[in-house]
Amino acid sequence: MFEQVSLAVKSKNDLLTTARANGTTATVVDCRPLDRERMVMLLDIDGAPDAVKATVDALRKMMGVEQAYGVESDVKGTRVFTVLKKPGVCRASDDAAALCLDCPYNSTEIPARWRFVARRTGDVGAIVARLGEEGIQTRIEDISPLDKNVTLTQKEKGIIAVAIENGYFEFPRRITLEDLSRLVGVEPVSLNEILHRVE
Repeated sequence: MFEQVSLAVKSKNDLLTTARANGTTATVVDCRPLDRERMVMLLDIDGAPDAVKATVDALRKMMGVEQAYGVESDVKGTRVFTVLKKPGVCRASDDAAALCLDCPYNSTEIPARWRFVARRTGDVGAIVARLGEEGIQTRIEDISPLDKNVTLTQKEKGIIAVAIENGYFEFPRRITLEDLSRLVGVEPVSLNEILHRVE
């Protein structure tokens, strides 16, 4: 039985710190493992053009970041493709089949809230143990059975239907997140969270 888990995690968030230091906000839009040690994160950096540029430059200098390529997506923000060493939370969930519902690196709260789906309770214990090994303080806030009927609203189910119809889940994708966002009228960050629930 799938479990929906909510953890409070107290971990270093260099992404948030770097964005704040440069007067911007940074949001993880999507992420994927690249190999055992590295991952790819797609970020939205929002703020004044000079501040966004300074943030992207600072990201490139962050420890563990191998590449950070920014592409201006609108007047106030930039989409940044980043290759980096997996952060502690991501390493902790490597060996478990966990599907993130909320990225803890998007949280502005301390401790950050991390919601994910695990395939069984044993995976939750393994993740919590690995977080401890990574030096990340953790508190379990909630573990409950995943109720698929409650997880997606009617509107979200409609969005998923449009995504399927337009080839979002195909490989390669026939539609980008941004184009799908415009099509369904939902901001990319919110849309990404909805899509992650079914991927």
